Formats: sequence, C-alpha cells, structure tokens
Amino acid sequence: MRILIISDPITPPSYAPRVMSLFRYLQIAGHEVVLESGHIAQNQSRWSFIADKLWGQNDREFSQLLLHKYPEGRFDIIFCTTYYYFPLLTVRRLSQAWHIPYVVDLRDIVEQWGQSYYFTTPLPHLLGLEHVAAKWYEKKNIRLRNRVMQGAKAVITISPWHQQCLQSQTTTPVHLVYNGYDEEEIHFEAQPAQVFSVAYIGRIIKLSLRQPQLLFQAVSEWLQDGKVDKTKLSLDFYAEPNKESEVRVLAAQYGVNEYLHWHAFIERQELCATIARTSVLIALGCPRQEGQHGILGTKVFEAIGAEKPLLLVPSDEDSLANLIQETGIGCAASSVTEVKHFLQKQYEAWERNGYTHQIIQDKERFSRKTQAQQIEDILLA
Repeated sequence: MRILIISDPITPPSYAPRVMSLFRYLQIAGHEVVLESGHIAQNQSRWSFIADKLWGQNDREFSQLLLHKYPEGRFDIIFCTTYYYFPLLTVRRLSQAWHIPYVVDLRDIVEQWGQSYYFTTPLPHLLGLEHVAAKWYEKKNIRLRNRVMQGAKAVITISPWHQQCLQSQTTTPVHLVYNGYDEEEIHFEAQPAQVFSVAYIGRIIKLSLRQPQLLFQAVSEWLQDGKVDKTKLSLDFYAEPNKESEVRVLAAQYGVNEYLHWHAFIERQELCATIARTSVLIALGCPRQEGQHGILGTKVFEAIGAEKPLLLVPSDEDSLANLIQETGIGCAASSVTEVKHFLQKQYEAWERNGYTHQIIQDKERFSRKTQAQQIEDILLA
C-alpha cells in the first residue's frame, strides 16, 4: 500500500516517536510510505495568526504545497495525525482532490481540558474578551473536526474516554490505540542509585493542570515521621525552567524546597538512563472537579516500558487512574496517607536492592510496535 502520513509539526519530543515509529514499522512491513510534516512559522505576524484562526491559512498553504508536489494516483490512502486541529483541513482537501480515503489520528481533543482553558493562552489580548473568543474558536474547530471525522474511513484516539467522547459525535468507527512506549529506547535497567529519587519528567504547562501540592505535603509529613533518611531523599524535576520559581514557592510552603533539584529537559537518548536512576516516577494531575478527562500522558507509558513505579498525584479518578490499576504500574493517590504509604513501600525496596522495579501486566500491548500493528490493521481494513 502507498501511504501518505501527514503530521502536525513533530517538534514536541513526546509526540514525534509515535509518528516515527509508525513510519519505520510500515516501511519494514513492505508499504511505500511518505511523511509530510506541516510547518507553522514561529514568528507569525498578528495578522497571519488571526488569518489562520479565522480561515485556516496554514492548512490552505500546506494543502496547496502537497497538491503541487504529488500527482493524483500517487497514494492509496492518507493517514493524518495531530494533537490539535492543523492539518485536518489539509487531509480533507487532499482526499477530495485525489479521490482516496483517509484515517485521522487525534491525540488531544479540546473537550479533555474541561474548564482549564488550555487553548486560550496563545490568543492575543482582545480587550478582555479572550475567553469569549477562545470559546468561539473551540466550537468552530470542534465543528470542523467533526466534519473531517465524518468523512474519514476511521478515527483513532488515545484513551477510552477520548474514544467514547468522539464516537458520540460521529458515525465513523473510532478506535483506541494507546500512545505507548518505544521498546528500542526504553526498557528496564537494574541500576543502583545512591539517593532515593522521586522524579517528575515532562512539561508542567501551568500549575492548575499539574498540581504538586499533595506530593509536597505528603513528603513533608513523611520526613517528619522519621522513616526516611533525609540525606538520601531527592525531589528531581526535569521541566521547563520558567516554572521553577513557581514550584519552589509551593515547595517552600511545605518545607521541602531544600530537597527539590531542578534539571533541564533531557534528550530522548538520555531518557532510559535517567529513569533507571529514578526510584519513583511522578505524574502530576489535578482533581476530578477541574473537569479534565481522558488525559494519558507519556509518563505512564515510559514507566511501563522502564518497569518503574509510577505515582499519580492527585488522582484524576479517570482514564489514567484506571490504566495504573489495570497494569499494576503504581498508585493513583488522592490522600496524603496513600502517597506516604506508596513512597514508604518503594523506599524500603530501594534500601534492600539499591533500585526499584515494578512488574507490569501485559506490558507488550503498550509497545509502539503493537501500536503500529494496530494502525496498520486499521489502514488495511
């Protein structure tokens, strides 16, 4: 089969592997595969920005470029993967021009964020009407997304909640394919460490979405209990530098700032070694009442691949908590007692062995190879 993969800009490190592993797998399986990644200028003028939001200018330019680059009959099917709306219009225009089917892979959807206004921050100031404009923009693009879904051969998404939400809005079959871990990059390593490292690896975005308060409170009380050697404890954050001061303010409120060590983002080739030195991986969430749903960050799959205990604080009481329980990868905690109990259990394992290790149920079904096989089956159906 001749497959054109159209992707949003694959610069975010957490997204690129999903695209690239599928690309490699389809090539090895004997398909002819071409990957085209859309580009959005980093320094758009305000008018270019507004033109894209109103009329889809980026999609218009991208589709014109591909229509000139490839003749009709060059491909049998299009696979479009995106974490936003671009390039959904592109794939629909190409499908109509070339008379071939397409499959859409939606990694994020606006409904997952509830009332968190995740998508409003890039908007320019509009005399205090930013939220009104954002809601209009969200509704406009949900209608666009639903029209593109309705014309697709199939839709793919990344969590049970996303699958249920999208299926309620289209008659096109919606399939669940988890993000997964790259088995070539991430695996278990029994690497003894001199400190008990509780580590968060990833973006924080903003503290309403990633809330460390419960973790800091539990660590503070755990230290007061005297069950941990204070000289051996390290809270390691590998996150964007502009969030360090905000997180340190919270850590200081709970008296754990001296244990907090801030690190730069790590390269993908360093990820497995960094996780191996970690004793507990942290996934930061926010309480269910914030209205977020179905978010399965890469942390859970990296923990599964590396077979490292994962602590979700606070529990989302949703898809991530369910997956943690299903796989046995760790604990989704909603109370200080739960956090302390989990940390103590892993601390005792670290004292015995020098490292921690978590047995995963049915680990292989979360690998990117399995994911690529599932997508191939959908494309060939």
